[in-house]
Amino acid sequence: MKSSLSSHTSPDRKAPFFWSRGLSLRWKFPLLLAGLLLFTVGVLSTLVLIGIQSNQKNQIETTLKRQSEIIGLTIRQEYLAGNQKDPQQFMKLRATELAGQLGISSNMRIILYDATGQLSGDSLPVAPQVNVKQALAYALKGQIAYITAGSSVIYLSPIQGPDGLLGVVQLHLSIAEQQAFYQDIVQLLLTIGVSVLIISFVVGWLYIRKQIADIHRLTQETHSISQGHYPLPHTVLSTRKDELGQLGDDIVQMGHMIAQSVNDLENEKQQLEQAITKLTALEQLQKAFIGNISHELKTPITSIQAYADLLNMYGDDPTLVHEASESIAKETKRLIELIEDSIRLSLLEKYDFELQVTSVQLDELLSDVAKRTHGKASTSGIDLQVQTVAVTLTTDPKHLMHILLNLLDNAVKYNRNDHGWITLSNELYDHKTIIRIINSGAIIPEDQWDNVFEPYATLSSDRARTGSGTGLGLPLARRLAERLQGKLYIAQSNDSGTEFVLELPV
Repeated sequence: MKSSLSSHTSPDRKAPFFWSRGLSLRWKFPLLLAGLLLFTVGVLSTLVLIGIQSNQKNQIETTLKRQSEIIGLTIRQEYLAGNQKDPQQFMKLRATELAGQLGISSNMRIILYDATGQLSGDSLPVAPQVNVKQALAYALKGQIAYITAGSSVIYLSPIQGPDGLLGVVQLHLSIAEQQAFYQDIVQLLLTIGVSVLIISFVVGWLYIRKQIADIHRLTQETHSISQGHYPLPHTVLSTRKDELGQLGDDIVQMGHMIAQSVNDLENEKQQLEQAITKLTALEQLQKAFIGNISHELKTPITSIQAYADLLNMYGDDPTLVHEASESIAKETKRLIELIEDSIRLSLLEKYDFELQVTSVQLDELLSDVAKRTHGKASTSGIDLQVQTVAVTLTTDPKHLMHILLNLLDNAVKYNRNDHGWITLSNELYDHKTIIRIINSGAIIPEDQWDNVFEPYATLSSDRARTGSGTGLGLPLARRLAERLQGKLYIAQSNDSGTEFVLELPV
């Protein structure tokens, strides 16, 4: 019995159509699964059929070999027990009888040949003969040969006698039952294979459909992120506990980080734009500052130069000498203050000096500031009132003293000519200390409230009642207030007075 299974595959350089880019994963994965299942079922079925075929072949060969040995032994015994010693004569006389007996006992068709290959006996003489010349030639040479003819196996085996070859026995074995069994197995495997393939494909398609739905949800989210729509930090894309769930969490985290980065970039962009705008404004203010500081420096120097020239010409005039001395001293003092304030403000903006923080009794410090300013206020005809409450601060007393002296000095300088007044007070409100300095000076337009704290915008101010200040006091005071984590601003400026407020943390 012969059987073979061959599989021919031809490699295709192009990818199959179902791997095309336009085909969804919803179909790619099931088709791949179907291909793998088809391959697996095909291989397993082939191996099973090969095993069955091999087992049937071995059983048939074993059965025929055993029967041929029994028949050969029986014929040798008959040959030895008889009186006829010529093998050809023995086969001629006894072959028909022995073939019939052996056919009945073995339930097979038995044909006997003598040593020359002549037909000597047949258990079924009326049955059609099969051409076995080639196989018979092998058997006459002492070899076993068999052929498959339809649903039968014809087996030829030599019969050895004591003196050589007695003849050849030909056995006919029906394998119709084995062939039917093999075909049933083929049909069964085909049915099972197709059923498994269909069921597995459907189950796999349903399962993969759910996986693809989750992947599609993740794909939509990544597409939304690419369009600038970012998920909220606690968004849940998938409740899965596997890699897709982890991927969903990572996508949300990535989207949140991208959104944060974009916001940071936008903030930095705005800050840069603001910085550029401020730098442009500062550049303009610096130009004005250079012009103003030049004018402010030139004014006292010109005055000093004028009095020096007068002294050279009229040095013997005591009245002129006295007036010139006072004016030169006054202008020199103003020049020194201008230079010192400019240097102090420049250093404060460029260097971060360490604060000397300590506990300060604010009411005592305010009283001290008022005493220092009282003489100047009295000389200018200004009434200075102090209203304090006991408050303890943790701050730098030197910086705070400088701020308050500057504010009171400005309140004196820019007050009105007659019956002016200044009120200095403090209060505790919402964990903050509020210090108020109200004066009866000229009204400051509201659109200029922030401007007076700019170092480059106030030097040309003409609001002073007697002589001009440096124009740097308020900018310096605000910088110092910010260093103390406080705020300095104008709360109001109207007929009731101009109110400066200093807020400091307790």
